[in-house]
Amino acid sequence: MERSSLLRWTLIGAAVFLFLQYGLPAISGKGTTSDLQPLAGIVDDSAAAERRAEALCRIEGVRFVADLTTKGAALRRLAPTDAKYLAEDGKPTELVTTWIDSRLSLRTNLRAPTGTDQVAYDDLDWQLGETTKTSCAFSYEDESVALTKTVRAGERPFELDVSLTVKNKAAQARTHRLTVENDEWRKQSETQGSWGGQSEWLTQVVVRAEEATRREPGDFEPSDFDEPDFTDEKWRREPGAPRWVAITSTYFAKALVPVKSPSEPAGETLVEEVFDRARFHDKTDDPSFGHVYRARLNYGKAVLEPGATASYELIAFAGPKEREVLAHAAGGDRSTIDLLDLGTFGGIGKLLIKYLYILFGFVGTWGWAICLLTITVKVLLFPLSIAQIKSTIAMRKLKPEMDALNERYKDDAQQKAVALQELWRKNKVANPMLGCLPALLQMPVWFALYTSLQTAVELYHVPFGPFIPDLSAPGKYFIIPVVLGGSSFIQQKLMPMQGDPLQQKMMLYMMPAIFTAMMLFLPAGLGIYFLTNTWLGIAQQVAMERYYKSQEGRAPVPASESADGGPKAKDFGKGNARV
Repeated sequence: MERSSLLRWTLIGAAVFLFLQYGLPAISGKGTTSDLQPLAGIVDDSAAAERRAEALCRIEGVRFVADLTTKGAALRRLAPTDAKYLAEDGKPTELVTTWIDSRLSLRTNLRAPTGTDQVAYDDLDWQLGETTKTSCAFSYEDESVALTKTVRAGERPFELDVSLTVKNKAAQARTHRLTVENDEWRKQSETQGSWGGQSEWLTQVVVRAEEATRREPGDFEPSDFDEPDFTDEKWRREPGAPRWVAITSTYFAKALVPVKSPSEPAGETLVEEVFDRARFHDKTDDPSFGHVYRARLNYGKAVLEPGATASYELIAFAGPKEREVLAHAAGGDRSTIDLLDLGTFGGIGKLLIKYLYILFGFVGTWGWAICLLTITVKVLLFPLSIAQIKSTIAMRKLKPEMDALNERYKDDAQQKAVALQELWRKNKVANPMLGCLPALLQMPVWFALYTSLQTAVELYHVPFGPFIPDLSAPGKYFIIPVVLGGSSFIQQKLMPMQGDPLQQKMMLYMMPAIFTAMMLFLPAGLGIYFLTNTWLGIAQQVAMERYYKSQEGRAPVPASESADGGPKAKDFGKGNARV
């Protein structure tokens, strides 16, 4: 690809990125409106006037520890126990970030929107029963209902098995409606990335039915609640029977997987805006503005006759999105692998991550595995680069002839185009624009690599060498950005000089500057990929230069010569141009 074409595509890409990042939100008004979500009339936190004292129960599961509270028999705390998942301050990474009773994960709500309620309140105070190191038993009983809820550590990592029974003690039929949800609180500032880098806490709500439907805060703007897929309770219900519902960030996920129930549940999501409405007219002016992300299983209304019992079972997953763990989560439900969001080219990304695991098994280090992955991809895609390399060499040899034609027909673009086409035909050179095609064909692989390495939890808090303490975070002392910028400058310097001198100078300095600035914010694992790929590009360029020198003895055929009876340069006079 010529420098001028590369510059043009770079500027177009930068313009599109800036428009999507800043222009589109400004035009649509999203993110700046002060309109309120229509949730004020929704009551889901009714509770007894006098509450019982809270009691906690601890479960030590496979690679995690969890504390459950009698307030709703829900999660008060959950954290992985692996050393690599410790936060920067050395404390465990907390996956429970909400504290209000009605927004606790694994909360059990049994009140039906209409009908004769089996229970009196949304937020129940449960009694803590028999507990062990791996299980907690809860119970609740009044004159009309007897509830038992048991939460046990699953056999697989980061899983809890949840079972619930509802018994009608009343003398007449009663109605209940079970919903079990996960919740997550994040400030808006926590979820925003920078310079192409994705925030560690970029969060989505997901329902996986036939496919995974991912929702972000922009899908829950005030005007969105008029859409038909919202229920009367203002939850967004996705079509189809859910395999699971989840809240997922870049590296972690909390999912609910239905196992057994009297009826098939529905998958619903909601993202609530939270800000100080008394102090700030515009929510974006509040530094604490954020969202409560909610995903739930809604089992629908069930009517129990006197003495009848209903039973429910589900699996709760809460932990890092490790590929090998997700592949066997929830009893081997392969759909949980879709908790990984690898973007548009997710299929390619999954194959690359799987191959990365194989390489890691050989070398035992994720950093070197990334280097080998980059080398493999470069070698496999090399056939697509051959046409581009040949075109670059040929265009360099034809540069004097092309400059002459540009000067001769500088006032007649049509005749100049025909003359250039004839020159390329005589020398059996494809149209230079076709040289861009191999690069475009490689783009899906590069995008998949970019997304996969940026979201791979396997790199989370993993060191590589003395200057990279964490492959999922920017490197120490800016070593990678500086080295990558210098390497990119060398690569640009080695490229053949073609096109406008001003454009050549811009590319010489602009590309290294862009790479350096990007790597100030991107994970070091991506930096290793970019650095390895750049060094391979330099080696390829040097090899190309040697090949070019070996071909220097073959002079180009000017457009004015016609070995096969084609038109001479004089045939391109005014009025005689072939189209």
